Amino acid sequence: MKQQSTIQDFFSSSDNDQKKARKLDSEESSEDQRPTKIIKIDSQETSQYEDQSVQDTNLQEGCENSSKDNEGHSDEAPVYSDDVKECIKETFLLEMPEDFYQFWDFCKQCNKLNPRYGLKKTLNLCLTGPFDILSGRHKKVTKNKFGRYPNFLLHQRFYYDPPEFQTILVSDGDDKFHIGYFRDDPTEMPVFMASNSPGSTSSSKEKLVQCGDNVFAAVHIYATHLLKTHKGEKKKLIEQLVNSLEKEAKKLNLSLLPVTKTMKERQKKVNCPTFHGAGMVVPVDDNEVGYRPVPETQKDLKAMLKQMVDGETEAKREQASEALQEIITFIQFANDECDYGEGLELGLCLFSYGHKELHSQISFLLPLAYQLLNRSQFQEIIEAHLKCRRGVTESVDELQV
Repeated sequence: MKQQSTIQDFFSSSDNDQKKARKLDSEESSEDQRPTKIIKIDSQETSQYEDQSVQDTNLQEGCENSSKDNEGHSDEAPVYSDDVKECIKETFLLEMPEDFYQFWDFCKQCNKLNPRYGLKKTLNLCLTGPFDILSGRHKKVTKNKFGRYPNFLLHQRFYYDPPEFQTILVSDGDDKFHIGYFRDDPTEMPVFMASNSPGSTSSSKEKLVQCGDNVFAAVHIYATHLLKTHKGEKKKLIEQLVNSLEKEAKKLNLSLLPVTKTMKERQKKVNCPTFHGAGMVVPVDDNEVGYRPVPETQKDLKAMLKQMVDGETEAKREQASEALQEIITFIQFANDECDYGEGLELGLCLFSYGHKELHSQISFLLPLAYQLLNRSQFQEIIEAHLKCRRGVTESVDELQV
């Protein structure tokens, strides 16, 4: 089966290098097999990517003060659908699962006046993202703190959040802890819940930690964890919440397990690991077309990227840059042969690495990969995010005035 062999190949860079070399030699031997155009990302010929890199150099200023942040936005006030499900789909480009709406009803029991703060007292969590549509908060904002109408593709989208991840719960702590849904395909329902702490000093900032397959499970896992570090009245409040979550989940027939059968089934479909830890899934047909691995181990790829952005000399940085460019060239061959997953794999890893010096390569790889995979919603999200990728400590609340 291809999934098994390609995952093994991923951890054997030398074998892959030989295969890629043989493939490249074959391509060079026949002009009619060569792609019509090879794009060299870091060459002077691709000035559009250099312009993007210049923009990324002043990333924070570009988001908050430049007219670049208003690109793609109309000067006219947005018109929202009265149907909340349709409104969420129009603004976030995604549909929410049933447990999302069930959890909103649950939080109404915790705080009738403002369900968004139903978990604030116990867990210091606020319902956000698509929940802001249910609360009607979006209708109260004409111009946000950035001087424009909200861009919901950026709303509560933290620095390391890939397009596959949609935040629905946030903490106001320094670690920027947040919980959201993760889905492999924008037209399908989420495959699991995950959390991320981009401001953490004790864990990898890009890591997504899986926590069940529904929001009740995610909150239950988090609340149970907090019980270990709290005492007195606060601990009693958390215990009451945990009991309420368990009763409601039982009534709704929802699992509270951190890893469910559906999550295990999804894991079997994972084509390869990724820097954020959740892996990625792309379709592979019976002819094993759809994915081929990046010809570097994760360890070696991270070392390459580190040398590229932090190399001691210009020569070392250039050497790493050329090595990355060679992989991107291989990906263009892969795209020609419908193995679109390789570009997605590398693009996601560069995104998770998190350095602005890589934005030009990401801007080439990810939008194209999502387009080829018919995941246009993710394409729109990543394009918006790269234009305005706010720093870890910056506000990502598009409804803040």
